[in-house]
Amino acid sequence: MNVDNYNLVMLLSNLLVDTNAATTTVQNALDLIAKTFAFKQAYVYETNRYGFLELKEFISPWDNVEKKLSLHLFEEKIHHESSIIYTVSKLDDENQDELLGIFKTSKLFFVPHIIDKRIGELVLFVEGDEPVEDRQILGLCGSMLLKYIMPRMYDNQLINSRKALESIIDNTGIDIYVNDFYTHEILYVNQSMAKPYGGQDKFENRKCWEVLFPSKSGQCEFCPQKNLIDENGDPTKVYTWDYQRELDGSWFRVFSAAFRWIDGRLAHVVSSADITDNKKNEALIEYLANYDSLTGLPNRRMLVTECDRRINQVNTAITGYLLFFDIDGFKMINDTYGHDIGDEFLISLGDFFKSIDVLKNAIYRNGGDEFVAIIDGNISEDELCVMIGKIHEKFDKPWKLKTVEAKCNVSVGIACYPTDGKTAEELLLKADQAMYKVKKAGGGSYLFGRDL
Repeated sequence: MNVDNYNLVMLLSNLLVDTNAATTTVQNALDLIAKTFAFKQAYVYETNRYGFLELKEFISPWDNVEKKLSLHLFEEKIHHESSIIYTVSKLDDENQDELLGIFKTSKLFFVPHIIDKRIGELVLFVEGDEPVEDRQILGLCGSMLLKYIMPRMYDNQLINSRKALESIIDNTGIDIYVNDFYTHEILYVNQSMAKPYGGQDKFENRKCWEVLFPSKSGQCEFCPQKNLIDENGDPTKVYTWDYQRELDGSWFRVFSAAFRWIDGRLAHVVSSADITDNKKNEALIEYLANYDSLTGLPNRRMLVTECDRRINQVNTAITGYLLFFDIDGFKMINDTYGHDIGDEFLISLGDFFKSIDVLKNAIYRNGGDEFVAIIDGNISEDELCVMIGKIHEKFDKPWKLKTVEAKCNVSVGIACYPTDGKTAEELLLKADQAMYKVKKAGGGSYLFGRDL
């Protein structure tokens, strides 16, 4: 069908009236222009997020259509001149142009849409048997078609930008979700956050606690929202807190902040990083700092801390006892049988102390062959003395170890709270002095600090 150029513009205007760039419409527009100018081929390319021109629509007799083109093939040409329509001809260069070789022609035209000196999309035509006489009309038609498909390109750019942003968010190792600040409806959740709960669709049209804490019927009592806005309801600063997930016991460092969502409403963004390994390391460091690596008993540091804590929780009308145990003859065991046997003995001794009900959660290794017990005042002095007597009975017999039997005894010093001291260090000093006096007297007995 042949139409004059002005009728072509009118027909094209009537065709390109939709606000949405429909592929069928673009195809019809290409067909109309191609038939008017007797073109063999016509193409629409759009720059994708990888920096290549990607084929969108085309009119071509060839089966093997070039679906991707490098931008540099066109950008080298548009940098040399400023025009609506550009021509690539074999006559322009004695050497065969790469573009001409791709489309198997001696002349082609293209109309680009330039964004920040880069091609966003372009319409490309391959000259047929009849020469193009009115390049201005052809350029106008190409520009009209580009304006029609521009919204599609911007939509695709937004989609690609969102995909890229989501890909970044999903690969940062941080879990993120956003909910409405007041209704708590979930507005967004990234993949890593959603995965343990069954995927992103499990969060759609639900409130945060319905997914994260299904046993709750309302806002979580530990939700930090009150810390995220000021008295005027405006966002303040990021609030940080640690949280252990009920689902699997994992620990997370959580960052909460208020901000304005895309529709203007106040939203609450929660991001979290898995710190389970950190917590385990912290627990290990805490354990090593407070527990004896050989016997597994709490050490002197823990002893002083716990003793002072107990003292601070009681009044002076309540009594308590601190018992200081020192092994008589432990050096002989080490010298005779070696340190491995000595260590085995200390482990057995710790287990023995823990087997006594009164001492089970009250015994500490002070260092070397010294052990200390903190006993609250719910035991009488007579009962205390009976317990110490049973401990001495154990020492009256040889200790059966893996390869030997070791014989030794124990000296015990006893300090009373508050008469012998009102701090852990004062009580330890008094009990140590009483124990030392027992040891000088031959060992194997006990002495109260008040009897010094």
